[in-house]
Order: sequence, then structure tokens, then C-alpha cells
Amino acid sequence: MTRFALRRHPLATALLAASLASSAMTALAAGQPDAAQSRVQTLSIPAGDLGTALNSLAEQTGMAQAFDPAMTQGKRTLGLNGNYSLDVAFSRLLSGTGLQAVYVGGTYRLQPIPSTPREVTLDSTSINSTLGSESPLDDVDGYVAQRSISATKTGTPVHETPQSISVITRERLEAQGAQSVNEALRYTPGFSSYGVNNRSDWYSVIRGFSPTIYLDSLQLPTTINLASWMVDPYMLERVEVLRGPAGVLYGQGDPGGVVNQVSKRPSKIAANEIQVQYGTDARRQIAFDSTGPLDDQGVWTYRMVGVLRDKNIADMPGQDKRQALAPSLTFQPDDDTRLTLLASYLYDDNSPDDNFYPAAGTVAHNPYGHIHRDVYTGDRSFQKYEKTQLSFGYEFEKRLNDTWQVRQNLRYSHLDLNDNMVYGIGTTAYAANLYGAGVYPGPVNERTLVRYAGIENPTYSRWTIDNQAQADFATGTVQHTLLIGLDWQRQHTEDPQAYILTSNLDLFGGGADAPVDTSQFTADTWSYNKQIQRQTGLYLQDQLKFDEHWALTLSGRYDWADSSTDSWTTSTRSHASQKDEAFTGRAGLVYLADNGLAPYISYSEGFTPNSGVDYNLTPFDPTKARQYEAGVKYQPKGGNASVTAAVFDITQTNVLTPDLDATHINSYVQSGEVRSRGFELEGTASLSRELDLIASYTYQDVEITKANDVSKGNTPTSIPVPRNLASVWGDYTLRDGWLKNLGFGVGMRYVGHSPGSADNSLDVPSYTLLDASAHYTTGPWKLALNVTNLTDHEYISGCYDASRCIFGNPRTAIASATYRW
Repeated sequence: MTRFALRRHPLATALLAASLASSAMTALAAGQPDAAQSRVQTLSIPAGDLGTALNSLAEQTGMAQAFDPAMTQGKRTLGLNGNYSLDVAFSRLLSGTGLQAVYVGGTYRLQPIPSTPREVTLDSTSINSTLGSESPLDDVDGYVAQRSISATKTGTPVHETPQSISVITRERLEAQGAQSVNEALRYTPGFSSYGVNNRSDWYSVIRGFSPTIYLDSLQLPTTINLASWMVDPYMLERVEVLRGPAGVLYGQGDPGGVVNQVSKRPSKIAANEIQVQYGTDARRQIAFDSTGPLDDQGVWTYRMVGVLRDKNIADMPGQDKRQALAPSLTFQPDDDTRLTLLASYLYDDNSPDDNFYPAAGTVAHNPYGHIHRDVYTGDRSFQKYEKTQLSFGYEFEKRLNDTWQVRQNLRYSHLDLNDNMVYGIGTTAYAANLYGAGVYPGPVNERTLVRYAGIENPTYSRWTIDNQAQADFATGTVQHTLLIGLDWQRQHTEDPQAYILTSNLDLFGGGADAPVDTSQFTADTWSYNKQIQRQTGLYLQDQLKFDEHWALTLSGRYDWADSSTDSWTTSTRSHASQKDEAFTGRAGLVYLADNGLAPYISYSEGFTPNSGVDYNLTPFDPTKARQYEAGVKYQPKGGNASVTAAVFDITQTNVLTPDLDATHINSYVQSGEVRSRGFELEGTASLSRELDLIASYTYQDVEITKANDVSKGNTPTSIPVPRNLASVWGDYTLRDGWLKNLGFGVGMRYVGHSPGSADNSLDVPSYTLLDASAHYTTGPWKLALNVTNLTDHEYISGCYDASRCIFGNPRTAIASATYRW
């Protein structure tokens, strides 16, 4: 059979058309399709340019194919690795491109997929139904995502969103070897963190404030930090970061923004993989991912993703064990209806110890010497950290007609934690200087660490439901995407806890355990809290496009929130209830220039309810936030790149600050204010089949502008907030020659110095870290090696205050082997 490996040249296209005419007549005379259509073959086609991938398919199979090179211009594919028939191979290569391969006369020909009445075409960059092939939940080829589900809930192109947003794609997660969502965010602008923690992803900030965490656009349980809901990144298709307050779509939340984790979902294309990993600290992990149709028509599709891990904890005693499973099932009887059931289970058994170290000996002088990160401050016979979390829910979508579609998303989440921990609160010299000599037992010096032991056994249960109705229509020359939403959530929390002052520890005494006297945990040391929180929100959003270049977003929301809290000990009992209401709004305008530039301005608001009362028993009002943002996005026509530059100004008001009245002991007033101003730059590009690049820079000035204590006029320190952040990552893969499909990646992260005390007198030094990777694909196999903190640099990632500083993560190296079929 004649093989046609087509190149992108008009003359080649013309010659091919003439040649194909003869081949087609011969095949039509035969009247039978070629047997190669159904024969399963082993194929290895890397992700990248679609035209190049189709030529590679022709070379490997010997099957003739015809297409106009203009049809594949600017389109990319996820590639193939495994055993496929030609029909399935074309289906996978063309997924999401808007093209299909049709077998005609012994030749596969490319043609556009016919439009159907169900697709609402606004213009060449229209917002389509989320049931369509351009869903923002689908696979993304490369590092650059065109659409996001988080910023508008309507799948609006990132280029048209009047707010800064980053999308970490599946390919980027794998290339950088992210082992947690915290690691996945390392190369995004405005993000700073204490580093990867065995029990929590959320020792982190964005633009100087904590983000609110979501899974599939529904909020996860609000927990204490040590009980954070964890999602293994292997379970995710992407992670999206929307910066700034987002109350108009999501209700109550922190002003740093939204981190939305998007789960892997069932696919109509059968695909399977199994992955094994081995790394530093005796890391051993096996993971699997299987998806595909359950029937010939593809009405029912499934996905099953699982992870099993066992490793030692770096520099500390104890192990980090994880079991995770995420099954899902989709029922799609027609193009207008889809129901997806999603569930998850995770069990973690690891160490609870934060190993808080004093500033003296880490970032400040200590006469006894330097404290290294392998000094263990806990008690291995007492420590325990066992967390179980499970969830189940569904996503339902229905297109009613050419204008209206409705969606309903629901999830129940439950988390149960059994935690025993020991942590330091500074040296005896620090305590004596702060509280006076004799407050804590032991010699007063800079080598004796004062410690607390604690038991926390919280449970969290949360129901969340989000109802949406979307209408796509026109009024004159103005195109509208109207979204009406009603959401409701309820969380039940119980948190029995006990804390005692336990034995001191000699930081320079050789690292021996200082045992906890568990007999000190008596009935009088326990306290109990039970809280029920509810929120109902009604929101409206209209996205207007006019004059082919302007996109205006107007949004408003009203929330009703209430909470009921009961607290008691053996001798006391209290009850408090609170009701809050809040309106939040958002407005944004984008100009879509013909050259790919998109300047924008936006305003957004958010709120967070405050529990508790002031000295006069008056409930606190919600903390409110507002953001002004202006920037420009650039997406070159026909290119696979995205650049965003933004300036922002966030003000958070009604912040709690100490009551200065000497008779109001341990009371607060609501007169505080925090302001964050800065500049961000982010560029993401797949410049060619060989090269992917990411670069970002952030300058931020975060200041407590109103307070009643020494923190006024200073930078907050509860989480590290450096003024300067920068990162760059590049990945290059050889596509030709005897080293074909061998690739290398290298990255650098710079984190500027940050304050480590309320009066900002303590300075945490800046640090620079290097990451690297190597990977090779051959047939169905992909082999990879990822190394973070390549030089094993020892550094402090941040300090709460002079008593609690945290070391950053040491070097980790993980080798993985993935088999796909």
C-alpha cells in the first residue's frame, strides 16, 4: 500500500490530492475496508504538534491518510503509547481538536466534526456548553490550558477572564514530579509556603493571604491546619489558582484566592497505566489509573485511580504511609445529559510533629552552636497521626434547549483524625525574657527547649451543593452567558483536645527522646468543642461580549451564614450562636486585541465570618476584603503560550486585633486592617515539540495597616510572606536521532527574605533552590527521575515568631516507571 507522510507545504498538498484520487478509485473498486483498520499495533507517538503526530502514525502503520496541513495548524495532541487499532489511534490523537478521521476508499481523511444545534456559537472564541468537546475538565496537551472552570464556572477561556489565574496541567504535574498539591504550586506567582508537610498542604499563602481550598469547585471541610484535607496529585487532572477574593461565586473564603483541584474523570477512550516509584527515605509507591467505556455505545464509562505508599520521614523517626482510592462513573445517554458519580478514600499514617525550632540557633546566633534539621524534638513512643477521609457525590448536567442548561454538583465529605503531638515553644531563655524567670521549669539558657504535648481528635462532616442555570443568548449585537446559582453548605465539627506542658529537651544533647508523661492527661486537661456552620448563597453573573473585542463580566451574590458553637470542660460550659449576611460583587472588563493582547481591569470582593464575641458579648462581624486588579494577558495567535502581567491591591477589613483595655483580658476588637499590594508576572509556553517553559516573578508589599499592638505597620508573620519571589522551569525533549524521546528538565526557585516576628525585628534569610528531572519514553514505557532541592540546601522556610521556625524540605529524589496501554 502506498504510504503518504504529508508535510506542511501547498505543493505537497496538491500532489497528494492527485495521488489520492487514484488510490481512492482503486479502493472503492475493491469495495472492502483494509484489514489494517482493526488490527492492533504497538504505537509510540509523543505528545506535540498534531500534523507531525499524524505523519508519525502513517510511518508506523503504513496506512495512507490525507489532510490539508492548514487543518492541523496550531493543534496539538496527547500522543500515543501502547497497543491500538487504527480507529482508536485516530480517535485518541484527534481528541479535543474538533477533527475526525473518516475512512474513504482505503484512505483516512481528516474533516471537521459537524456542528450540532446543541452548540451555541457566539464567535470563534465562544463559551461552549460544558458538555462539549472543549470542556475545561478535559485533558490538556502541554503546559498551556485554554480554559478554566474556576474563575467563572462557565468554562470561559483564560484569555478572556478579567482576573489572574494559573492552571497547572496534568503534563506539568508529571514533568515536575509533584508529590503534593503544595509542590504543584511552587512555580506559580504569589505562592509562598513553609514547604511540604506530611499532614497538610496548606501552610501557604497567595498574595499575602491564605487561599480557600476546593475540590471540583466545591469547598472542602474547613479544618485546623494539622487536619487539612489532602488530595494526592496522582488523582488530579489539573490544579487551578484564582488569585484574589472570590466571594461572588464561592461565598465565604479567604482573600488570597481559590485553589481548585480538578479530579480525573471517566473517558470514552480506554486507557490504563500502572506506575511504580522508589526514592529517597526508602520511598516505595505503586499507583494505577484505568478508564474507558463499559458498553459498546459508551453510555457508561468508568475511572479507577489508586495510590499505595510507604516511606520514611526525612530527618525524623517514623513513616509516612498512604492508601488512596478514587472511583468514578459517568452515565451519558445522549449529548445533552451527563451524570458523573465521584468518590474518594484516603488513609494517612505518618508523623504529627512540626519540630518547631527556636530562632536562636537557626536564623539567629546561639552561643551553643547551630541547630540542624535532623534534631528531633518529639517523642516517638507518644506520637501518632492517623487520618481517614472519604467523600462521595455527583455532577449532573442537562442541556434543555439551545439557550438553557442546568447543572447540580453535590458532595459529602468526612474527615476523622487521631493525633498525638509534641512541639516546642522556644528556649527557656526566650520564655524568661517574654514572661519572666520561673514561669517554665528548667535552667534559663538557649539550649533547653520548652515543649507542649497535645492530643487532637477532631472530626469534620460537610455537605455542599451547588445549583446552576446557564443561558447563552444574544440581545442585539451583544452576546450573553448568564449564570444563576444557588448553593448551600453545612459543616459539623467536633474537636476534643488536651494539652499539657511536658518535659524540656536539650537541643544539643544528642537527639535522644524526651518522653511524655501521659499520666498528666487527666479529665481536667481536656476541652471539647462542637460547632455547626451553615451557609446559603444566591448569585448572578452575566458575561457580555460586544463589538467582537470587548468582554464584560458583572457578578453579584448575597449570603446568609449562621453558626452555633458549644464549648465545655469539666468545670465550664458555654454556648454561642451567630448569624451573618453579606453582599459581594465583582466586575471586570477585557479588551481582546487582534494581536493576542488582552488588557483588563477588575474589582472583586470577599468575606469570612468570624466566630466569637468581644468583651461586651457582641458577635464579631464578618471580615471583608476587596481587590482592585489591572493587567494584560498575551496569547499569540496560533501559538501555544500565555503571558500574564498584573498589579493588585487587596484590603482586608474588620480584622481582629487585641483589646487594649487592661480590664479586658484576652479580648479582641474588630479594628484591624491588612493591605497587600504588588506586581505579578507569569509566562507559560510550549514553544515547540521539544521545549516547554514556565517563568514567574512576584513583588508584594503586605502590611498590617491597622492594629492595636506592635504588628501595626509591619508584615504579617503567621505564614511566610517574602517581598520577592521568582521561579523558572524548562523541559527539553529530543524528538529525533538515536536519543529520541529522551528529555531533561531544570528549575530554579528564589524566595526572598521574610520577617519572623510581629515587630519584624527577626529576619528569615532568602534562599534559592534547584530542581531537576530526566525522562525517557520508549513504546508503552515512560521512565523518569525527579529531584527537588538538588543541592540539599539547608534553610529555614519561615518563622511564626522567635520561638517557632520551620526547616524547609531537604533533597528528595524519586525514580518512576510508568507502563501505559
